[in-house]
Amino acid sequence: MLLQCLGLGNMRRFQSIKSLWGLPKFLSHKAFKEASNGYLVDDKCVFGAEIFVVQRRAISECLSIVKPNGSFKREWKICKFSNLDKLWLSEEFTVGGYKWQLKLYPKGEADNKECDIAIYLHSVDSNNFDHHKKLKAKYNINLKNQINGGHRKLSYCNWFSAASRTWGYASYMPLTQLHDKKNGYLVDDCIVVEVELEVVLKQSVKSLS
Repeated sequence: MLLQCLGLGNMRRFQSIKSLWGLPKFLSHKAFKEASNGYLVDDKCVFGAEIFVVQRRAISECLSIVKPNGSFKREWKICKFSNLDKLWLSEEFTVGGYKWQLKLYPKGEADNKECDIAIYLHSVDSNNFDHHKKLKAKYNINLKNQINGGHRKLSYCNWFSAASRTWGYASYMPLTQLHDKKNGYLVDDCIVVEVELEVVLKQSVKSLS
């Protein structure tokens, strides 16, 4: 329900998740108690509200559990790592009926540039989502140890939407640790990155009237 508050010129939408609106600083105590202002007379005051319903609109939120189809797992061997510049992109792959992509910044990005390797999971389809639709995915991003068979594993569970299309870790691993040969992550100028992914929920909001 959309209401207009006269005098203030504001309109507010009241819903089950947001049923209370107001002004935390409506009037200062000093101005309120000043007798010449007439707000407080004989220790009494009068409050009033004038409200007009501008629009009534029913909203339905649909939260669906995606049918389990097992966890998707895929790995990429990325060679000539030292020649990579700003960004490496995997080919697109489909999980839960949606397209995904892995993004890797071999020399880091932003504040972590030249300090850490950055790896992200990117939702390709979410670019076309409306602002009500989103997907929740559980996933692991693994960097393989090619010497002993172990790996560095970071687990995530995030909502992907048009506003949040990419999730991951800007400081996945320090470059000094990655380039240290005894750690086994970079061998013959190649790394092996693996993603495990499962789409678990999808949410959308639809107008009923």
